[in-house]
Amino acid sequence: MSSGLDRPLLLRTAALLVGGAALGLGVNAARPSGVALAGFEPPTACTSAAVEASPVIEMTPLEAAGLCGQPGIVFADTRSSEHFAAGHVADALHLPCDTTASGAEVALKELGHAKTVVVYGASTEEAYEVAETLRRRGLTMDLRVLRGGFVAWEQEGLACASGPCPGCSIHPRQEPSP
Repeated sequence: MSSGLDRPLLLRTAALLVGGAALGLGVNAARPSGVALAGFEPPTACTSAAVEASPVIEMTPLEAAGLCGQPGIVFADTRSSEHFAAGHVADALHLPCDTTASGAEVALKELGHAKTVVVYGASTEEAYEVAETLRRRGLTMDLRVLRGGFVAWEQEGLACASGPCPGCSIHPRQEPSP
């Protein structure tokens, strides 16, 4: 009497499962946008948390304007692409709060040469959140926040630029959830 198990059928089934899994893992590894199976990359987020590092310094627009054009100084705009295109501090790097993880990595590399990074957004609070996120992601240089955000910069009549964001193609935005 047979035990009801067809040994050759079970072996073929196991071979198909193992082969299919190996093929799936190989295709995933070959795709640039494949799912990471090792390690965990924390999501890019703009939320405040205590960070053990030198404090983020708040400065007025006039104080910040004195840093414009100096070697090693980078202004980082955290606003949306649309707001950036409408007007921003001249030569600012676009670093939106909602950038993807790969966009954040590109921006961190661009910030790596800076001695001082002046972060600004629509508000002081928004800039502080991004500055703290930069700290958590390992930036150790002098981080400063523009008091009053870009609105305060404009009200002082300081140098602005406008036009499409040249770096927005390398800092793709995540679409908000419905």
